Amino acid sequence: MAIHAARSGDSTWKPRRARGGFTLVEIIFTMTLLVFGLLSFSRALLASSRAEQKTQDADRATQAARRILESIQAEAFPDAFRRYNAEPSDDPGLAGSAPGSNFAVFGLSALPDDADGLPGEVVFPSPVGSPLQLREDFDDTALGMPRDLNGDGNIDALNHAMDYRLLPIQVRVRWRGAAGPGTVVLNTMIANY
Repeated sequence: MAIHAARSGDSTWKPRRARGGFTLVEIIFTMTLLVFGLLSFSRALLASSRAEQKTQDADRATQAARRILESIQAEAFPDAFRRYNAEPSDDPGLAGSAPGSNFAVFGLSALPDDADGLPGEVVFPSPVGSPLQLREDFDDTALGMPRDLNGDGNIDALNHAMDYRLLPIQVRVRWRGAAGPGTVVLNTMIANY
């Protein structure tokens, strides 16, 4: 008789049957977690790829700047300024025969606002618009200026393009690469004492 009462809806407790499968809510929750995980992984992968590209671009720029510095140092010291300044009229030999102040870097493009379209530039302590002048009173801490360039013990406002004994040089590469814009700057001084 007890069995019959339980079957007819009596409030007696009965164990539930184990369910099979997942509910729709559980599936949606799992899929959402999976999508967010994949998005996070793809973002990390993209960031890593961009960082690697920036590193490669910076390495290209640094190597190009070093090659230019080595070329300047390999020049006869009195000709170094004239061969790598921005004015072709004072080039040793024929006008326009020297490398000049601007240079290309393989794999890198100049910034859109760069007038000459080349990402590399050699900078000397010369006033803007006066590339033939090498000035001791030029104010640029990156180049270690002002400084006595001809060794006479004075810092003056004269042009020392023909009598310098110390030559401050900045080689700068500014580019726009696949990973965005970048800049590399190398500063040095060469001397002839």
